[in-house]
Amino acid sequence: MVIIGAGVIGCEYACTFAALGIEVTLVDARDCILPFLDKEISQLLADELKELGVKLIFNDLVEKVEMKNGLCETFLKSGKALISETHLYAAGRLENTGKLRLENVNLAANNRGHLEVNEHYQTKIPHIYAVGDVIGFPSLASTSMEQGRVAMCHAFNFLYKEKIAALLPFGIYTIPEVSMVGMTEEDAKKQSIDYEIGKSRYADNPRGQIIGNERGMLKLIFDKADKKLLGVHVIGDNASEIVHIGMITMYFGGTIDAFINSVFNYPTLSDIYKYAAYDGLGNLSGHKIRK
Repeated sequence: MVIIGAGVIGCEYACTFAALGIEVTLVDARDCILPFLDKEISQLLADELKELGVKLIFNDLVEKVEMKNGLCETFLKSGKALISETHLYAAGRLENTGKLRLENVNLAANNRGHLEVNEHYQTKIPHIYAVGDVIGFPSLASTSMEQGRVAMCHAFNFLYKEKIAALLPFGIYTIPEVSMVGMTEEDAKKQSIDYEIGKSRYADNPRGQIIGNERGMLKLIFDKADKKLLGVHVIGDNASEIVHIGMITMYFGGTIDAFINSVFNYPTLSDIYKYAAYDGLGNLSGHKIRK
């Protein structure tokens, strides 16, 4: 199989089919997979993909695709020709508004096929609301459901849910899972924030050892001045669950001291937060703290 596009969908399918024993080549015009991730996490996931047997081709574009003798030939700009039984195009989404006959209600999509909405998810026609993929980024199931709830509450004058949380987690269901919320290291650097990091690996966590997922990792990004948590990044089993602990801490403006002072069930993967925080304190003081 040849997959074009190393975004979320491309990477998830690459993992799935590689795990089933299919030879997968993943092609992307950029120089890494999932560039919105923290760079270190992106590289760790790329290494895991290679371990699964996925061949990665970066900085290359597809020029044409042809079917020949029941096989698919994918011709790249670099001159490479990839022969495969199956070709999956996952390099972007197309709008799904074309069949809605928007013109009948005097609505029109923008040049990307998306509908424009206000903070209540109303279109320019007040009694028509739009949420989810048809309004564009982030096009996640979790945020789309929340958008629908906000729209419904506004439409029926319910006052208990008037907006979506500013913090939105991302869950990527690759093998292994990846999840994140908040800033990456690259974001902090761009914003000239004086930050520090703390890491803890599944290999040092008893539950991680029990489940045999010793290459997983939690990475915390926090402000040096007040230890306020700025970003949480997880790669490994249950990453999309584990990230929520950090997300709630960030939502209430918490610091890494929240993890130092908390007691977690033992053995659990959640306990990894305490040791990532210890690591962060050690980095902050210039020496490692005994755990």
